[in-house]
Amino acid sequence: MRLALYKETFADTHSDRQQRSGRRLGRRMLSAALCLGIILAAASLWIYRDSMIQRVAGLSADAGIKLEGITVFGRLNTDQKDILNAVGLTRGDPMLGMDLYQIKADIEALGWIKTARVERHFPSDLVIYLVERRPIAIYQTAAGHKVIDKSGQIIAGIKVEDFRHLPVVSGKNAHSRAGEIITVLESEADLYNEVWSLTYRSERRWDVFLGDNIRIMLPEENPMDAWNQLAKLDRQHKLTQRNTVNIDLRIPGQIIIKPDQPVKAKGSQT
Repeated sequence: MRLALYKETFADTHSDRQQRSGRRLGRRMLSAALCLGIILAAASLWIYRDSMIQRVAGLSADAGIKLEGITVFGRLNTDQKDILNAVGLTRGDPMLGMDLYQIKADIEALGWIKTARVERHFPSDLVIYLVERRPIAIYQTAAGHKVIDKSGQIIAGIKVEDFRHLPVVSGKNAHSRAGEIITVLESEADLYNEVWSLTYRSERRWDVFLGDNIRIMLPEENPMDAWNQLAKLDRQHKLTQRNTVNIDLRIPGQIIIKPDQPVKAKGSQT
């Protein structure tokens, strides 16, 4: 009896499960159909939207709302042809058909460009505002010399030969810290004009080399104070115009000068 009851109970349970499974399958198929319908409807609306935008843009161009000129502000070093190629538009293109975000991205992909802002000025002008990268140094790498800006970004697509007047920086991760030290050195313009190169030592401090091969050893902390102190003494005593090879500023409040020719004690032999 138990076995029969068990079988009957099992048969009823199995039937219920089949019914529930069928209902779940039906709901899943209905959900899938609804999702597919929504996707198809959205795609149709998107295609219709693009078609309508193109149609409106074409009608607006026929009404005179079309590109007649491009005005660029802030261009100093970027080649004009590179900007026009990045914009990718020609006279007569519909003003409403322009993708300003894509134009901005394409312009900012140019080596000299730091940021760009693109605006439509109706009825017929495209206006572009540029902020170019400012070259501050030549970075010495294993792959050769590269011009960098204040952030340490390599300015691509330019000739290093055109910027030989900039100081050369070297050392591990020197490019990422070059902007900071250049700001320090520029605070004393006369002395900075004599700077030839800089070396980043152990990612902690800088050695500055002047054109006469004088090495100035800056401290890790407060290099600005040390540099300003040196500039003041140089104006008073012409330290960098003497036969000097080393000026050590690493100890706060002290300047240790090593002459080119050692001073010999009285009675020493030559």
